[in-house]
Amino acid sequence: MATINLTLDTRRAKRDGTYPLVFRIRHENSFCDIATGFSIQRNQFDKKTSTIIKDTLSNDQLEELRKHYFKRLKSYLVTNVGKEEIKELKQFLINKLHDEVTITAFWNMHIESLRIAGRNGGARVYENSLNGIKTAINLDVPFSKINYKVILLLEEGLFKRGMTTNGIGVYMRSFRAICNKAIDVDVIGNDWYPFRKYKIKKAKTTPKVLTIEELRTFFQLDLKPYDKLYTSWQIGKLIFMLRGINLKDLILLSSKNVNRNRIIYKRSKTGKIYSVKLTDEIQTILSSFDSGDTLLGVFKSNDLKDGQQFVLDYIQRRKVINKHLNLLGKLTNSSIEISTYVFRYSYANVAKQLGYSKDLIAEALGHEYGNSVTGIYLEQFDMKIVDEMNDEIYKSVC
Repeated sequence: MATINLTLDTRRAKRDGTYPLVFRIRHENSFCDIATGFSIQRNQFDKKTSTIIKDTLSNDQLEELRKHYFKRLKSYLVTNVGKEEIKELKQFLINKLHDEVTITAFWNMHIESLRIAGRNGGARVYENSLNGIKTAINLDVPFSKINYKVILLLEEGLFKRGMTTNGIGVYMRSFRAICNKAIDVDVIGNDWYPFRKYKIKKAKTTPKVLTIEELRTFFQLDLKPYDKLYTSWQIGKLIFMLRGINLKDLILLSSKNVNRNRIIYKRSKTGKIYSVKLTDEIQTILSSFDSGDTLLGVFKSNDLKDGQQFVLDYIQRRKVINKHLNLLGKLTNSSIEISTYVFRYSYANVAKQLGYSKDLIAEALGHEYGNSVTGIYLEQFDMKIVDEMNDEIYKSVC
């Protein structure tokens, strides 16, 4: 007699430390797994109840999927008495699923999976892409209904809505990733793939950068702590001085990231480790913040517990900071509209103007550079050289 149960496949962890949730089919002494698209930590799974702890929505979705498989399982056993083969049984369940799981349902399951894994920023990107694409085409259909022609119609529809080439590219990359995942978890066969002929377009953009003179004017502003623009001014300087640190990573820095005279942190987007010298100038700016759970004190520990709410709060805070930076740009007669990303691009631009190599700049910014072999040798760049470059870049604008 064959059985099907939800279980956590702990044989091999994924890169983010999570394990895939699977439906395990057992028949006599054999078993095989059907992927669910969910991945969670060990401590998030209740073995006794076969559920995700404190996640009713995801459990409801998984239960519906389990019921579907169980119904199909009984149907198969009735018509194949005494000749059940585990591989044939799995294929029977999967093949029927092709025409029953809609793209919207599968996409939403992936969004929930990202949220469970704590990747709330990524979940928001996929959610926005799903909502945007649904305004142009119907996604409440099986994957088999989507083909190359539909993808072209989608692109045309998004252009008619006034979206930019790169904006459409974000949607298309999300859609392509969902299609790949559907194939990976056997929701649809390998022979189906609407993106095989379609190439996602990308328009070249010129990064907005501040000149050395404009940066010098920005750094030399004389703002008082009670000025409403003061905090955003300090944040702008920190982003530049910490080698173009991402705003989110800066806001989340805590005392745990300080090791002797260095700030060491993992980039939330890429997982790459950064190590930046903690200079007296950086320490002076940090001391101007009311630090607590984080060095800047912008968010408290309680604010970080609800991942989805934190993403919304962070986006709102970023809008305010960018609005203030734009006002500071007008105050300094900047030639461009200043935002947090401008300081990262400007850091690289100043380094280039000072004659530093692309490899050294890439190391400072945490970019990949060169071919795979060259990258191995350059991966452990002498931090003293990077620190010296960072000092020279700071001196050039102060």
